[in-house]
Amino acid sequence: DNSSSNDDDQLKHEHEQSESQEFHYVENKNQNSGGMTAADICNEFTQDDLSRILHRYGDEPRSRRIAQSILASRPLTNTSDLVEAVAAVTPQFARKGRRMGRTATLARVFQALRIVVNEEDVVLRDAFEEMAPKLVRKGGRLVVLTYHSMEDRAAKRVMRDGTVDGGRSGMRGSSRRSAAQTVQKDMFGNEIILTDENGNSLKPWKPLGKKQRATKEEVEVNSRARSAYLRVAERL
Repeated sequence: DNSSSNDDDQLKHEHEQSESQEFHYVENKNQNSGGMTAADICNEFTQDDLSRILHRYGDEPRSRRIAQSILASRPLTNTSDLVEAVAAVTPQFARKGRRMGRTATLARVFQALRIVVNEEDVVLRDAFEEMAPKLVRKGGRLVVLTYHSMEDRAAKRVMRDGTVDGGRSGMRGSSRRSAAQTVQKDMFGNEIILTDENGNSLKPWKPLGKKQRATKEEVEVNSRARSAYLRVAERL
């Protein structure tokens, strides 16, 4: 069917793009502060750190097995080395669906490495927690279009709690206290919006509706829209 074809086309494009770049993220220094490359990650990080990166930034279900295979394949010097390390523990096609197949797995692995190399999580945090509250006036709208789960989780937590970490128990002290202070409720269960001495809300955003996905018609025109989510919040 058309949806299956679109999925195949998207995954094929992502895989071919990663191959054609000749392991761009491994061999070339990016403009981040540390100059770290994916080669540094693959060849120097511990198995636990590799597994954590693949799980957190790629939602990779085989993160531990792939991390172990990467360590066993060192040194990795080009795209083919990484592809072979992943292929060693990933079937070309999987009975559980395309998500568990090799092409989709490689796309997630490259995504995770790219996020860490480019420090996209740091940039995302700064944009959500520092820039957006200063740029959007009271009553204005924050509209976020995300393309993978890390971005969507961050957008959800920022709009709900005001921080990328949200209400997780692992939050740092100041963020955890801030989130707890801004989600108080009255005796009827209604949320109380707390304000500082200047009358500004300590919780900067109010989510508007549920996240939206692309329509079937839009996906037929642009298959990449299939993975996109749209969230909207109002500045308090």
